[in-house]
Amino acid sequence: MGDDFMFQLFGKYHDMAMAVKNPCHLNMAACLIKLKRYEEAIGQCSIVLAEDQNNVKALFRRGKARAELGQTDAAREDFIKARKFAPEDKAIARELHLLAEHDKALYQKQKEIYKGIFGPPPTPKPKKTNWLILFWQWLVSLLYSLFKRERHKAD
Repeated sequence: MGDDFMFQLFGKYHDMAMAVKNPCHLNMAACLIKLKRYEEAIGQCSIVLAEDQNNVKALFRRGKARAELGQTDAAREDFIKARKFAPEDKAIARELHLLAEHDKALYQKQKEIYKGIFGPPPTPKPKKTNWLILFWQWLVSLLYSLFKRERHKAD
């Protein structure tokens, strides 16, 4: 039913139409989630939530779609709101647990990636001095300076 048709309904007919419309949108959202069309599923759930802000199924399905898209903060908000209206629902608790595990894994991954960026720079290890090389360099520089003096005196 189109929205303009819904506006024409009033009273008991409007209630009857809403009793059919919202489950249709929720079923469509469930199908879209199975088809991995998450953006569209979020849209269908949002239509239901515009009419009934406390619809647990719409909140749960929108949260599930948002979680699949990586919108974990928005998904968590939906799941928490749904849990407020259905605290005994195990599916909501499971999804919140999965989000917590996802966040923990993401934190560990970021911790590995950014390890050492904000810490003190590593101190360079002092090189062992090779006395033979130092002596050789000193000898070469001495001969070079003597040769340079001799050439300067000859000019």
